Amino acid sequence: MAGSISSDRTQFERTKALAAFTDGSCPLLVATDVAARGLDIPNVSHVINYSFPLTIEDYVHRIGRTGRGGKKGFAHTFFCKFDKTLAGELCNLLRDSGAEIPEALPKFGTFVKKKQHSMYGDHFRSDTRPMKKATRVTFD
Repeated sequence: MAGSISSDRTQFERTKALAAFTDGSCPLLVATDVAARGLDIPNVSHVINYSFPLTIEDYVHRIGRTGRGGKKGFAHTFFCKFDKTLAGELCNLLRDSGAEIPEALPKFGTFVKKKQHSMYGDHFRSDTRPMKKATRVTFD
């Protein structure tokens, strides 16, 4: 038996599937990005990502479903040639977390593109001059 959460399900169906998974009566939950953030489900032991998310931040949120509260969890992710632009960031993330980097991953390249996205803003300043001191604005 498996439950599912996706945008083509009604909110009632999503809530019912989530409740069954949380209480343990349904051991498997298949979900789209609808479940990527904002859900705190205890005792998730495995996450399998069929597709790699668009950003490394979203990847962190997806795999964060496991290992809550100091417990161990496992995340498996399918990574293919279409995801190669994120290979460098994924290598850095795995290295920084002490996880093993699969031998084939660096073959996609380890370049990390400057993060500039309309949703996330510009994370690196290209201007290295000191910033101007803030001034107080008062209105009468």
